Amino acid sequence: MKDVLKRVREYTQNNHDLMKCHHYMFNLPLSQKQKADVIIIGLNPGEGADDWKYDGPLPTEETSEFDFHNHSKVRSRSNIVWTKKCKDFFPDSSIYQTEFFFWSSSDLESGFEERFKYKFYENPHFDFCRKCNEEMFRYHKPKIICATGIGNHKLLVDLYDLEHVETFKSKLDKRKRNVIIHYEFEDIPFIFTPHWTSGFVSKLEKSEIKTFLKKLISAE
Repeated sequence: MKDVLKRVREYTQNNHDLMKCHHYMFNLPLSQKQKADVIIIGLNPGEGADDWKYDGPLPTEETSEFDFHNHSKVRSRSNIVWTKKCKDFFPDSSIYQTEFFFWSSSDLESGFEERFKYKFYENPHFDFCRKCNEEMFRYHKPKIICATGIGNHKLLVDLYDLEHVETFKSKLDKRKRNVIIHYEFEDIPFIFTPHWTSGFVSKLEKSEIKTFLKKLISAE
């Protein structure tokens, strides 16, 4: 993955709009294992006031070679909460993280557009990220890829040429909304769920999601 990460760094330096971000994320491990059982993919990295307290050169990174959080005086609460969520949904798994769009922003609406000068779903960098992510998927060959946030997922499904398997609505929560949309990427389960922090996931839905994910992880 060193060559792919090198390309991400060079691509960032060669695109002026991306140099405005605080950091980028790609192939970030949450364990010490060299290969992932689980890859969690988000829309893009968030950033908060505490992140800007990092006093190293910017933009910095969250990658397998350098995670700025480990070199900052303050680790943001949002990062602590998110890491805990990942380990809660996938206990005892080797987890790596990446994003559909690698570069950070304060939000996906006005803050994103003000910084990068285009809307998130109209950005010109999705294809570059897709190619890097696909190399990451093939390198790790995880048991599951999990995308948090169902929202406008169809655009991302088309971008990655995913094959639909099944969709599950909650049977326990009164909203009866979709909690699992199951696709596949080259025979690897590729799962979309509501976002674990901003998607208003109830305890009942969380139980259903975790049960489904555990079955996939345990399947031989």
